Amino acid sequence: MKNWGLLRELLLATGMIFILVSGLWALTGNMPPVVVVESSSMIHVEEGEVGSIDAGDLILVHSPTRKNIVTYAEAIDEKNINYGVSSHGMAGDVIVYLKNGGPQTPIIHRAILKVVANDTMSPNRTNDSTSCPSNYTLDEYTTDPDDKIKGTCVRTWDIPGTTIRNQEKISWDFTKYKCDLTDNGAHAKILRIIDWVPEQEGYLTLGDNNHCNIDQGRSVTNGTTGDGLRDWNSKQVKPVRDEWVEGVAGAEIPWLGAVKLMTLSISDDSSPGISYVPKSTWISLSLTIIVLFMIPFIMEPLAIHFISRSPEIDSFEQEEELDQIVFGTRLVEEE
Repeated sequence: MKNWGLLRELLLATGMIFILVSGLWALTGNMPPVVVVESSSMIHVEEGEVGSIDAGDLILVHSPTRKNIVTYAEAIDEKNINYGVSSHGMAGDVIVYLKNGGPQTPIIHRAILKVVANDTMSPNRTNDSTSCPSNYTLDEYTTDPDDKIKGTCVRTWDIPGTTIRNQEKISWDFTKYKCDLTDNGAHAKILRIIDWVPEQEGYLTLGDNNHCNIDQGRSVTNGTTGDGLRDWNSKQVKPVRDEWVEGVAGAEIPWLGAVKLMTLSISDDSSPGISYVPKSTWISLSLTIIVLFMIPFIMEPLAIHFISRSPEIDSFEQEEELDQIVFGTRLVEEE
C-alpha cells in the first residue's frame, strides 16, 4: 500500500507536468516552449525590471511559423502596417536564433531590420564551384528564382520599414536608437548602418543592452562599433536566415529561470551561471517561493470556512439530523 501511494504521487506529479508542458506547446507551437535567459545583453535597467528581458527570466518562445516577425525598422515606420508593434520594452520583435545555424546555445536579441534580395541572377555553376560576376554577391542560402537551385547572385537589396529599395550598399540612420560607445573607443551616438554590402538575406540583430554593437559586426557600421558575435568556428555571425530562427519571444515569466542557472553554474563550465542575474531577482524569487508555499496554508482554512457556510452543507446537515431522528424512532418502535 505504501508503494502504491508513492507511485500514485509520482504519476500525479508527472501528469501535471505533462499537462503544463502540453498546454505551453499548444500555446506557442514550439518545443521547448520556454527558454532561460543567461546574459545581460537585453536588460534595460541594471537592477532588473519586469517587462524587459533579464538574466534569470523564463521567456515563452512562439514558433516563427505562427507569428510574422516585425523588425525594429518596420515598427517605427509610421507608414508601415506594423507601426507601433513593441516587445519587451522596445519597438519590434525579439527573436531566438542559432548563430549561423550552428549547434551553440541560441541567442535572444531584437530583430533590427531584414535585408531582402532585389536584383538577382543565376550564378555560374560548375562541378567544383559556384561563382557570380564581380558586382554581385553570392547568397549561398537563397534559392535562385530562375533555376530553383540553392545559391543566387544578388546585386541590390531592399529593407522593409525604410525607403531603401534596389540599393547595392545599405546606409541608414536610426535616429531614435540612442547609444554611446565612447568607452570602447568607437564613435556611435545613434545606430547607423553605413555602406554595408550584405552577404545574404536575413535579419540584423542587436541586444538592447549592447550599445549599438550589432551582432553582425563592424562591417555593418563601417567600423564604428564592435566586432559583434562569433559562431562555434569563430566566424562572424551573418544576417540571420529565416531557417535559423528558433522562435519569437513572447511573455516573460520573471525570476524563475534563476533556479536553472544555479544548477548550470555547477554542472556546465561553459555557462555563465548566475553571474548576470540582478540582485533584485533573488529578492523577488524568494518572496515568490514564500507566497507559493503559504498559499495552501491560507487557502485551506478559507475553503473550509466558506464551504461550511454554504446552503448545500446546511441542507445536508438538516437531512442528516432528520434521518437520525427517523432512524432512532424506528429503533424504539422495534424494541
